[in-house]
Amino acid sequence: MAEVSNEPKEDTSPEAHGQTHTNGDHQESHYQLPDAQTLQEAGDMLIKDENGKELPLHSLYQNQPGRQLIVFIRHFYCGHCEEYIRYLTKALPPSTLATTTPPTTLTVIGCGNTICIPDYRTRTGCPYQIYTDPDRAIYAKLGMIARLSGDPKPEYLTTSVLSSVASSLKNIVTSGPKGFKGGNYSQNGGEFVVESGELKWVRRMRNSADHTLVKELKVVLGVE
Repeated sequence: MAEVSNEPKEDTSPEAHGQTHTNGDHQESHYQLPDAQTLQEAGDMLIKDENGKELPLHSLYQNQPGRQLIVFIRHFYCGHCEEYIRYLTKALPPSTLATTTPPTTLTVIGCGNTICIPDYRTRTGCPYQIYTDPDRAIYAKLGMIARLSGDPKPEYLTTSVLSSVASSLKNIVTSGPKGFKGGNYSQNGGEFVVESGELKWVRRMRNSADHTLVKELKVVLGVE
């Protein structure tokens, strides 16, 4: 397996400087599917559940029925991501995902310590399984960047960006020692759709408030 750096990737893409990147029929770089070898190597890397049990990433989608939507969030105290998970919970609850063809299972993966997962579930009301990649090896392997800046407020933020940041800081402070174990503050995530063990679609965050909007996910998943 190729050596993977766990250091956050500096965003040098055209999108980081306000430009788009297209090449004929090719999609923009944040939609680019990783090659088969990269996906296999990422699939062999380990994630952890809230009890610290390790399992390979591919266990979420290989020899599993239906389709998997894997949402990589930022750190476990990111107010933007917390609002996004609440937004998904209302717009794409498990009952709705179960009606898609094929049925879809949503999984959330963060990059902090496992001890942060129970509180994250409580704060967000998250009904989905939550895991973590504390070394950020999978984030790095799949091309998710580290960048703190954000674009204008996306639709999933129900409060102002300033209020969201304030919420993040409050959660960090009130969590005591756990507040410093939520994960790298600059790491961004993305959304990955896997079906029959094959990666079908990906969209990586370009900044700290750039999760895929629900209207786009509904098109990808075929939700009416």
